Amino acid sequence: MEYLLSIEDINHHNLIFKLPIKNQNEEFINFYKIIYSNTNFNLKYILLKLDYNDYELKYNNNNYLLCVNKNDPFFIKLQQLEFMILSSINKNINKTIVCNCYKELNKKQYLYCFQKFPNLKNLCLKISGVWENNNSIGLVYKVYYNMSTEKLSNMIC
Repeated sequence: MEYLLSIEDINHHNLIFKLPIKNQNEEFINFYKIIYSNTNFNLKYILLKLDYNDYELKYNNNNYLLCVNKNDPFFIKLQQLEFMILSSINKNINKTIVCNCYKELNKKQYLYCFQKFPNLKNLCLKISGVWENNNSIGLVYKVYYNMSTEKLSNMIC
């Protein structure tokens, strides 16, 4: 089961970081899996709604490009969330915080490329953990198009 959260719903008291494992990417030393837990549920990762307001869907070379205005309040909220998550774990490892998620998403010409006309409600940001190298830490994330079936009437149990 997947549960979509809003940026405003994330509370640093509900973040749990598992013990580090050796990172698969040789550029980094460790990977810290993130768990989000409250009284109602436990999640293996954070799945965020992409709540942007100022965007344009451009059709280009048989693809739909989602272009979000760089001044959209979503980016500021994302930067604050990223800093809050990294600050929570940094109390223990004391490294330089790199807000790579915010910087990379804000720098891109388009947020996501779709093969067919999208349902933008299905686009989200998946935060799975924290990477660590010798000097710094940052989020492990990806923009995720959730293809889950919304209509469950065809399911047979």
